[in-house]
Formats: sequence, structure tokens, C-alpha cells
Amino acid sequence: MCGSTTTRRPAPTRVMSRLVLHLALAAYCLGSVGAFMWYLMTSLKTNTEFFSESPWALPADPQWGNYLDAWNSGIGGFFFNSLYVTVLSVTIGLFISLMASYALARIPFRGSQALLILFVVGMMLPAFGALIPLYLLLRDIGLLGTLNGLVVVYIAVQIPLNVFLLRGFMVSMPRELEEAAYVDGASPFRTFVSVIIPQSMPMVVSLAVLNTLNIWNEFVLALVLLPRSESYTVPIGLLGLAIQAEYSAQWVQLFAGLILTSIPMLVLFAIAQERIARGLTFGGMKG
Repeated sequence: MCGSTTTRRPAPTRVMSRLVLHLALAAYCLGSVGAFMWYLMTSLKTNTEFFSESPWALPADPQWGNYLDAWNSGIGGFFFNSLYVTVLSVTIGLFISLMASYALARIPFRGSQALLILFVVGMMLPAFGALIPLYLLLRDIGLLGTLNGLVVVYIAVQIPLNVFLLRGFMVSMPRELEEAAYVDGASPFRTFVSVIIPQSMPMVVSLAVLNTLNIWNEFVLALVLLPRSESYTVPIGLLGLAIQAEYSAQWVQLFAGLILTSIPMLVLFAIAQERIARGLTFGGMKG
């Protein structure tokens, strides 16, 4: 007697939901790529072409000098301000998060679970909900309107998510290497630096890229906490250029600035997107 095997087919509603999801994602991708290509074409036009021709018309003679004009119009300063803020915030924030996560994952102490809950609550609270207290605090300590003051705020904002994911990652790590380091006479700090940090690098890299993208594109906190134009980061600087373009008609320089400031983050995300997905998924499940 031969047994028959049947193949279970997916339910029609499930197929339809997947089709709708894929169509929505495809439309979003096409819209994003189309917008970027339009920015790119517009950045290579003259102002005359921008106002007189079809928005989708190709530039007759690509104006590569628009990028130099945009850089000299202030984009260069905004770029280095964002670079300074991003590098300091991500580096210091991750190191603090690593130490806090190590304590929560490996050092039992009273109140550790309550502290972890506080970090989880911090993930749920939007940073712009504390804008007024942050503004007053930075004013009182003399950091309002400075890049260092914004760095302090960004460090505090990124720590809750970092700790939640890093702590989950560290809980899953085997203890054998740590125990071997203790047997060899290594101190807790030495063990942390030579064993824990190297083993945590997959998650650290994922969080570094994610934090870099978030901080580079952050708008609301920078707008409120940086009242002086010499301290503007890229998003605020581009807003200022957009306002100027309404009166000076230098729209092509604005689009050139958009391209210049978006390319580094696009390249970073394209290189690290698979690592981000793997690291965050693993850390979230273990957390």
C-alpha cells in the first residue's frame, strides 16, 4: 500500500497579504530611487534649466561645478560639524553602553532587573518629549548652542537601545574565555577589554552603523539646541540653504548639497545592511 503525500498550499488570504506587502515595498523602493535620481539630475542642471524645462529633463551640459559651489556655500562646514558630533557620540555612547551591558549581563547585583526595566522604558520615551528640560539643562551648564552639548544629548539618547541589545548579546556568550582570563590573573577591566569587547564586535558594529545613521539625520534636537549657524549640522544647514534658495533661486546648489551629504550614509548602509539585520535580530531575540 503506497502512502500518498499531500502538499499544503498557503491560504489565499496569506498569499494576498504577501502580494500586497511586496507591492507596497516595491512602490516604496521605486519612489525612493526615483526621488534620488531626480535630485541627482537636478543637481547637474543650471538654474535656467531648473526653472524653464521639464522637471524630468536631463541636463544638457552637466554642471559638476554645482557641487563645489554647494560645498563652499556652507555644506562643508555642516558636513564636518555632523562628522564631529557623530563620531564622538557613537564612540563614547557605545563604550558606555558596553560597560553597562557587561554589568547587567555578567555581574549580579541587587536591582539589576529594575535597572534593565528603566533602560527599556527609556527606549519607549521620545527624546523630543524632553526638549524643554534639555534646553534648560544645557543652558545652565554652558553647553547650549555647542556641538559638545549636542554630543552629550545624543549619547544619552542612544544608550537605552544599545544596552538592551548588547546585554542580550552578552547573556548568550559562553563564559569559558572569561573564566580562563580570570584564571590567568586578569582583572575584571582587563577581561572586559580583552575578552568581552572582541566577542561583542558583531553587535557593536551593527549598533555603530545604526547610531551613525540616526545621528547624522537627526533634526529636531539639533534645531532646538543649536541656535547659532556656525554650529549647524547637515540637516539644519540644508534647511537654511532651502530657505535661502527661495530668495536667491540657487536651487541647484541645494540639490547638490543633498547629494553630497547623503552619499556617505548611503554607502555606509549599503555596505553594512546585512550585518545590521543579523546583529539586531540576534540581539533582540536573546534580550
